[in-house]
Amino acid sequence: EVNDKGLLVKIEPFPKEINTKTHESSATFSSDGSIMYFNRTNDKKVDVGNEKFASVKIFKAEFKDGKWENIVALPFTSDSYSTEHPVLSKDGKKLYFSSDMPGTIGSFDIYFVDVNEDGTFGAPQNMGNTINTIHREQFPFISDDGKLLYFASDGHQGMGGLDIFMSKSYDGVFAKPLNLGETINSNMDDFGYIVDEKKNKGYLSSSRKGSDNLYSFTRTENEARYVVEGEVKDKN
Repeated sequence: EVNDKGLLVKIEPFPKEINTKTHESSATFSSDGSIMYFNRTNDKKVDVGNEKFASVKIFKAEFKDGKWENIVALPFTSDSYSTEHPVLSKDGKKLYFSSDMPGTIGSFDIYFVDVNEDGTFGAPQNMGNTINTIHREQFPFISDDGKLLYFASDGHQGMGGLDIFMSKSYDGVFAKPLNLGETINSNMDDFGYIVDEKKNKGYLSSSRKGSDNLYSFTRTENEARYVVEGEVKDKN
């Protein structure tokens, strides 16, 4: 629960049907709370190239009669690559995630997949080189109206490590991402950004103090606005 000071209280683990001896993370829920998608790391490693590798998979669980059941890996997951950081659109029709599956532009790319009414899935679609770079793009988050995509990247121009970026959709096409700036980003890793667009409150994770910690923030209108005209040249 979140108390009136914005602190997380009464923290309880999910039951053993969800939490196993390996890692579980990145839960996202349908609007009615009946469906959860989450990450789970494989409990055994497989040979990929010359290395032993334990992939991360996206699982789906259904909440019925007070308990979580029908827990299955999604059909596009694999032992040989990872699918991570799922986030479900508010209407439940699109699932965004990051992956290093074959066909990625960089080490990790942002993808989405259509969730059909019968519970099946379309083919994963790479969000293209406007969003993805030759480096890492991870931890997507989509606004309720589906028009703002937030994600972490160390491939776009940033302040160091992973930075959080935002891209706005115009007629279904996402524009060049914008760095959220130094009030959110640091010279270390900043990631896992989520925000309540109506309450202007949210959370992010950051290693700015040496280890990964969870931070809360309140978003306010930026009153310092300037129009700058000129010509930019380098030393040559």
